[in-house]
Amino acid sequence: MISRLLSIIVLVPLAILIVIFCVVNREPVSVSMDALGTSPQLAFQAPLFVLILASLILGVLLGGIATFVTQARYRARAARRARELETLRQEVDASNERLRREREDRERERAAQATSQATAQVAPPAPRDAPAGLAAPAPSGRPAIAGPRAA
Repeated sequence: MISRLLSIIVLVPLAILIVIFCVVNREPVSVSMDALGTSPQLAFQAPLFVLILASLILGVLLGGIATFVTQARYRARAARRARELETLRQEVDASNERLRREREDRERERAAQATSQATAQVAPPAPRDAPAGLAAPAPSGRPAIAGPRAA
C-alpha cells in the first residue's frame, strides 16, 4: 500500500513533466548523420522531444542488455549452486532416512534380545505333583529337602 502510494507520488509528477517537455519542444529540428556535412541524404527532421525520448529509451535498452550480458556468469554460477544445493539436500534426506531405518532396526534387535533374555532368565516353575517337603530340583538334579534337616 505504501509502495503504491510512493510510486504514485513520484510517477504522476514525472509524467506531467514529460508531457510539458514534449509540448514545449515540439518544433522539428534537423538531424544529420554525416559528421562532415558533405552528404545531405543522411539528414532528417524530427521534433526535439521525439529525438530526446528515443535517445533515452535507446540508452536504457542498451544499458539493460549490457548489464544482462555482463551478469551472465553470475547467473550461471547461481544456477549451478542451486542445483548443487538441491543435490545436497536430497543426499541429506536420503542419509536421514537410512539413519532412521538403522535406528529402528537397532531398537527392534534390542527389544528382541531383551525378550529372549527375559524368557531365558525366568526359572521353570516347580512341578505341581511334588511332595510338600520337597522344593524344586537343585542344580545337581537331586531334589532339595526343605526344613531343618536340609542344612
